[in-house]
Amino acid sequence: MNTQPSIRSYVIDLADQLGIRYQATPEDALADIATRLAGDEVVPDEIEDLIVSLKRAGAINGDEMVSLLSRYLAEKRQNGCSGLPDNDALPGNVLK
Repeated sequence: MNTQPSIRSYVIDLADQLGIRYQATPEDALADIATRLAGDEVVPDEIEDLIVSLKRAGAINGDEMVSLLSRYLAEKRQNGCSGLPDNDALPGNVLK
C-alpha cells in the first residue's frame, strides 16, 4: 500500500505552509498568447501554476520544479486525465 501523499497534496500543502499563491504575471499572459498563436492548446491547471509559483518564490529550485511537474503529470495521467483538449485534437491536428 502506498502511504506517500499525492504530488497534488504535497504541492498544495507546501504552498499553503509557505503562504504562496499563484499570481499571473505579464510574462504568463505573453506565453499564453504565443502558445495560442502557435496553434497549441496548453492550459496549465492550478497545481502546475502552484509549482511555478513555488519556484518563483524560491521555495524550490529549477530541478525540483521539473521533477514535481513531471511527477504530477505522470500522476495525473495515471489517474485517467490525459491532458488532451476536450475534443481530443492534438496541437496542429486539423482532422478533429
